Amino acid sequence: MSAVKFISHVEQNNNGGWQIKLTDTFDDTSVVCKDLEQYKEKLEDMGSEYGNDIEVQWTRAKDLSPLHIEELQEKMAKLQEEYQKDIDDMNNKKDEQVNNSGGFNPND
Repeated sequence: MSAVKFISHVEQNNNGGWQIKLTDTFDDTSVVCKDLEQYKEKLEDMGSEYGNDIEVQWTRAKDLSPLHIEELQEKMAKLQEEYQKDIDDMNNKKDEQVNNSGGFNPND
């Protein structure tokens, strides 16, 4: 099975802000996320049903203000930095486990 496609559509909400409508195109279900933290949780939850083998396509409403676009991009950049830090931490732990395994070392 190939990756399941999710659509993340950014649109204006009724309060003058933005929201993300997350749609699973395989079973055609959607949830509305009011912020990136909620989006992250829903994406992880929905993606876990497919072993996180998902592809995310971003779209935006034509009436989304440039201010909202900029705000969302800044928040997403921070979130990406957090993910990268988590990935780096996990990779460092794996390296430490390999280096401290006490197993065969061809350099000894």
